[in-house]
Amino acid sequence: MHQSQSAIHSDKRPWLDRVHQQRKERSVSLGMATIDFLVKQEIPVTYHTIREHSKQVDPQGKGIHPNTIKRNDELYAYYQKHSRTYKVNQVRKKPISPPKWDESTTRRISSERDLDAVKTKYLKLSKEELVNRLIAVEQYLAENQKRWKANQFEQFQ
Repeated sequence: MHQSQSAIHSDKRPWLDRVHQQRKERSVSLGMATIDFLVKQEIPVTYHTIREHSKQVDPQGKGIHPNTIKRNDELYAYYQKHSRTYKVNQVRKKPISPPKWDESTTRRISSERDLDAVKTKYLKLSKEELVNRLIAVEQYLAENQKRWKANQFEQFQ
């Protein structure tokens, strides 16, 4: 039977919590000092530059790993606040509302169109935009199929 992590830490190794807390505090202070240094030197705040410059700021010369920034909530919030590249990527990720799918859109689609250009256009869309587009197309097809069946039924009678 497996024991939970908290039981292992508190029951068998009480000193381990102290060590983890010390390392966490070291990482946060070192990361914040590095980010402040980068801002002061007008160097872009990225995971790569933090990793490289944290070795210079660290008295031990070890520095911090980019995953340390991502996994520590306090340090990650500080990174988000000062990183221009993070802010740019967040703006870029905002999904654009998909255009309304209507019959005029389908009439403009030609079988002789350049498929490489179409592929390039779709590769530029975000996953959410592609999903919205696919749903709109499926909805359009379902409505057309319903109309076609109704038309066939009327012709049969």
